[in-house]
Amino acid sequence: MIATVTLTATFGYDGSRAWVVSASGSHSMESGWTYSNQSISKSGGTANLTADIKSTTGLGSFPVDISLTCSKDGDIS
Repeated sequence: MIATVTLTATFGYDGSRAWVVSASGSHSMESGWTYSNQSISKSGGTANLTADIKSTTGLGSFPVDISLTCSKDGDIS
């Protein structure tokens, strides 16, 4: 496994709508890879994390895009 990236979010919910209270990201990398350009955005009931993973030995780079959503019914996906 090259990396583990985790998005953690706390949601508010009032029975009819949801919103993101806070969101944060964490990661762990294998040797030979770097993690950069992390950005976390919040919109309504969705938190989104984007970042880049890049090889230090020329094996390429990969985008990271993770989202967590709390629906108007209180379901998190």
